[in-house]
Amino acid sequence: MRDKQMAYAAVAGMAALALLCACGGPRQAAPGVAESVPAGPVNAFSFEATGVAVRGTVPVAADLMLAGGCDGTTPINLSIFLGRPMDERWFNVAFVTEGVIAPGETGTFPLQSLQWDDGVMRPENLPEDSPARAPVRYSGKGTLTLETHMASIETRRMAGTLTGHVEQFGKGPAADITAHFDINFSCGVR
Repeated sequence: MRDKQMAYAAVAGMAALALLCACGGPRQAAPGVAESVPAGPVNAFSFEATGVAVRGTVPVAADLMLAGGCDGTTPINLSIFLGRPMDERWFNVAFVTEGVIAPGETGTFPLQSLQWDDGVMRPENLPEDSPARAPVRYSGKGTLTLETHMASIETRRMAGTLTGHVEQFGKGPAADITAHFDINFSCGVR
């Protein structure tokens, strides 16, 4: 029994490493929460997907964290999430803009990447009793519409809408997603 558990642990470790390597790419262009720093609280958040059913409940704003950033000289790379990538409650919406967003700038901007993690699942290539879990990841492109972008020392706030078309990582099911957010954050200060 012990040998079986050790074998499962080794397979799970290799699967996790393979997933991390497969999800790689240029660090500055990859959305997510790894090695990100907290950026501020989420004031409001709503999310909807069409084309697939959301696996769990959409988290309320008070439960969400914000990670990533921008400084007015770099693209926005933000993640709005709940939990950790291996937790059953894992939920994540992350995006990277194609271009730089200046402090206080509003408008509609194309996204280099848009990502939605809808919970976790056991990777299909692992045994039924494996404890390993991986995010149910959808990736694609879309747009960011910033309606509010206050970038002063006294008030840093960003409110907008993400829209896009995403497909499940390595699978094919697709969804159209819309996320509205209001966060205490801005790209730099002017």
